[in-house]
Amino acid sequence: MAAHKYVFIFFWKEKNPQTDKAWGILQPAMAKLADSAEVVSIQSTDPAEKRIVDKYGVSRAPMPLVLAVAPCGAITKAFTGAFDENKLRTAFVSSCTQLCLKALQDRKLVLACVVDQANPQDPVTIPKGVEDFRADAKFGPATEIILVNARDQGEAAFLKDFQVDPQARKPVVVFLAPPGSMIGKFDGTATKQQLLAKLAAAQSNPCAGGKCGPGGCGPKK
Repeated sequence: MAAHKYVFIFFWKEKNPQTDKAWGILQPAMAKLADSAEVVSIQSTDPAEKRIVDKYGVSRAPMPLVLAVAPCGAITKAFTGAFDENKLRTAFVSSCTQLCLKALQDRKLVLACVVDQANPQDPVTIPKGVEDFRADAKFGPATEIILVNARDQGEAAFLKDFQVDPQARKPVVVFLAPPGSMIGKFDGTATKQQLLAKLAAAQSNPCAGGKCGPGGCGPKK
């Protein structure tokens, strides 16, 4: 994968009008986005491509399929059926969103710490409860801590998605679990015990609100 570029992987099974139409839309769109993305075409039935087909688990997916893969390896969007250039552009997400998606897709818990950094070079103090949670023998290895600077305009969509006021007192901790459920939000005083209690409650009812998949909300056992 090219450094700092997205890769749009075009998976197709056979040459037909649907494949030709999708490729005809994707190619010119990618030409306009050449500075930030590249495209790769993969025939899903080609034995030589089995490794990448298996990696993304698309052998039984409807074709053609376009997966947008961020520089960090996170899948940010999947496109099937009709799409256009504007839809393709929605695959580009903020750095912190990419990191959260990658961790969740790796079946990890995410503690996104929203902090107030006037200078991005300034050191950041991670809330003690978050540090204690990461140090937990059971959950620590399956947990990622991701720092989000509330002053970074590039993260405005991330803050909006999780209803975090960029002007509110910081830090704010957003607790996420795979496949993409928000367990809760906490201020910087939250303890490890409070985080564990919220996680336990989510695991006891993993599909509350219809937001979780069959795998539930906890880290993969």
